[in-house]
Amino acid sequence: MWEFLQRNRVGLVAAVLMGVSLLLLTSSVRTYRNDPLGYLVLEILRPLQGALASGWSTVRGAWEAYIDLVRVREENARLRQRVAELEHQTLRIAEIIETDRRLSELLKFRTHFLGEPQAAMIIGRDAFPGFGTVIISKGEADGVKKGMPVVSSQGVVGRILVASRNSARVLLITDHNSGVDALIQRTRARGIVEGSVDGRCTMKYVPRDEDVAVGDRVITSGLDGIFPKGLLIGEVTHVTRGTRGLLQVAEVRPAAALDRLEEVLVLSPGTRLREETQLEEGQVDEKPAPPRS
Repeated sequence: MWEFLQRNRVGLVAAVLMGVSLLLLTSSVRTYRNDPLGYLVLEILRPLQGALASGWSTVRGAWEAYIDLVRVREENARLRQRVAELEHQTLRIAEIIETDRRLSELLKFRTHFLGEPQAAMIIGRDAFPGFGTVIISKGEADGVKKGMPVVSSQGVVGRILVASRNSARVLLITDHNSGVDALIQRTRARGIVEGSVDGRCTMKYVPRDEDVAVGDRVITSGLDGIFPKGLLIGEVTHVTRGTRGLLQVAEVRPAAALDRLEEVLVLSPGTRLREETQLEEGQVDEKPAPPRS
């Protein structure tokens, strides 16, 4: 018998414990049903338990709301960063498109010349408006020399004032030291377009009896040995004849937006406009004068 108990002691202990558990459970159910004090305690504690449950629910809801708020803030931060990145990309794309447009116009304008004009970027400007010069990104290493004409797709810009190895300073046509031999396109009246200290251009030394009117286009004559014939300088905005004297003066608005230029062409000495370009723009007579007999 003792050996039997020794061999099966684990199973017997488990059976005893299970029996005790069932007995206690049955007793508890019967006691609960017949115990008015337990019932009273339960009724008294019900509101407290409800309050505790409600409070826990509120706390849990507040905690979940806080977690959601943190997540929303993090998501908003990520979205704001993404929006900033997209705005930066949009700005870069718009700048690339604008630069491509300007360079396309400049390259198209370059084909109007006989020769190999060099494209250059404007990399510096004078801080004082009285000094009409800019600095470009090409210099002696690129074949740029003093006196070379500088133009844009809009019109005449100026000429090289001084060149270093990798850059050059351009004297703008609005500078008071500048002068360009010019023609009134409509009547072929000749004069000199000069700059001034206030950054304006005037066409001087025009005979008083020449027909010059507001709106006339002013082009280069090609007689100064610097600029090819037929380049647009600007448009007449005002004419002063006076009551005496042999000459008249015309104010000229430059065709090139000199204060906003970013790229230019530097022309080599002897560069000329193609004849078909001049004919398209009406810058030379379409029919040559008949030979004299």
